[in-house]
Amino acid sequence: MRITVLVGSPRKGGNTETLADALIQGAQEAGAEVTKFNLRGKKIAPCVNCDYCQTHDYCAIRDDMAEVYSLLLNTDALVFATPVYFYTMSAQLKALLDRLYNPIREKLPVKWTALLSVCADDTLKTFDPLLSTFAAIEDYLGWKRVGEVTVACMEKKGDIAGHEALARARELGEKLAKASR
Repeated sequence: MRITVLVGSPRKGGNTETLADALIQGAQEAGAEVTKFNLRGKKIAPCVNCDYCQTHDYCAIRDDMAEVYSLLLNTDALVFATPVYFYTMSAQLKALLDRLYNPIREKLPVKWTALLSVCADDTLKTFDPLLSTFAAIEDYLGWKRVGEVTVACMEKKGDIAGHEALARARELGEKLAKASR
């Protein structure tokens, strides 16, 4: 099982990345090959709907998305890790997902997904729009979500240290690693 974890947080070593690292640990312990891809610092422009990709084998925009396409062509399971920013995913992750407009998406071997997210709000209702968005994307692309871990009240960097959600993320990593068996 090859798993790619897309970390959409611009904060290095923040709560989102810590949660992703816990999932990675669980997946690796269960025998999965895991690649962590931080969007922080990457140059991924938004889709401009030029339709160049509809008639060519690549996107007209020359940026770090080419690295993502290459990575996803060798991925069985995809993990989205993002903080909630104003009731949805980070702009970094949104730009990447919009670039899956490219027909290359039809060649991706991805079958399973998982979602990791944190927010500063004190209610889990904050995740509802994010969960709905990912459910729609997964349905459209024919991907099956194995699970998600969402954690409220994560305002400051390091708030997640010692939180029980880290154990849930490790368990989700194990479950994801075993999804194809």
